[in-house]
Amino acid sequence: MDENLQPLEQYVKQLLEARPNDLPNRTGGYWQRYAHLVASLREHVYPNVNAGLACLSKSPGIYTDHGGHHFDEVVRYAGLLLAQPDKNEPHGLDPYDLYLLLCAIRLHDAGNIDGREEHERRVSNILGQYGGNIAHDSTEFELICNIAEAHGGYNMSGGKDTIGALPPDDLPVNAITCKPRHVAAMVRFADEVCEHRGRAATHHILNNTLPEENKLFHYYAASITGAVPDRRTKSFRLYFAIDTQYLFEKYWTPTKDDGTQSQIFLIDEIRHRLTKLDRERIYCNQFLDPRLQTNQLEVQIRLMKSRQIGNASVKGEVEKFELKIPPQTGYPESLGWQSNYEELTGEKIAERANQEWK
Repeated sequence: MDENLQPLEQYVKQLLEARPNDLPNRTGGYWQRYAHLVASLREHVYPNVNAGLACLSKSPGIYTDHGGHHFDEVVRYAGLLLAQPDKNEPHGLDPYDLYLLLCAIRLHDAGNIDGREEHERRVSNILGQYGGNIAHDSTEFELICNIAEAHGGYNMSGGKDTIGALPPDDLPVNAITCKPRHVAAMVRFADEVCEHRGRAATHHILNNTLPEENKLFHYYAASITGAVPDRRTKSFRLYFAIDTQYLFEKYWTPTKDDGTQSQIFLIDEIRHRLTKLDRERIYCNQFLDPRLQTNQLEVQIRLMKSRQIGNASVKGEVEKFELKIPPQTGYPESLGWQSNYEELTGEKIAERANQEWK
């Protein structure tokens, strides 16, 4: 495993070996526990997650990638979110916190192997089967499961505040303390921002073989050309490049629990996702060290039209939108930013596409 480590994993490995007094058990072995967990997941779980999503979800089909590469990318993004300008180590998290962070990331979406619905609740099943020595440490087992499961879904009371339902930070574990809420916020936000064109089914897009109710999410992912945390400005930068051919029509959303479906323009899905991302930013910031908070979103949306030059198809920009979703004061109205960009709606862009870009 060591030859393919992400930068965050390399850092945590060194830290766990160098600071045994900052771990619950001074005899160590924590990196070996993590490495065993990852090896087991890579062999038994990750290769089968996409198939489980496709066949066992209530709304079956071709989902965006949730295989091993996705988990690697969430680790990568967690490292980017933790990185501090001109510093060699992240703020706010101790060695055991970072160990919990890596374990929780590696498990957070693993429950999708048995279908999308309530996949967060299946972390304990996966960890119990493939966690090795972690599964034999009841305190650590419970901690990792609770942190990983807090990346979505509902708490035991039926509310959406899954992180706030965790034990408070400074939770004692033997002779040290840990920060379950801080760690869970890092898992959740790293997963939220880890969305880009690498997760889209490019082959199926090019050959138009996606099921109708899966097109929207793949077109959304495929349009993201860049997703970068900027720790110097405490912002997250998101770049879209959208082919105008996807602007003319509405796309089906997955079937809801009541059996109904709806249709939506890709541009409106982007607005919806940006609103969700901003809501998650505000929510996770409550639990993060101030130095690790993300204060605003900076978004660039480029609309691109394909044209033929000789034997080559070349895309040129026909319109560009620059959006800034700044920090909010008072009660966080999640739709507040949208009033500044009323020209950027599915209906208006579709009308322009029909008139100007066909």
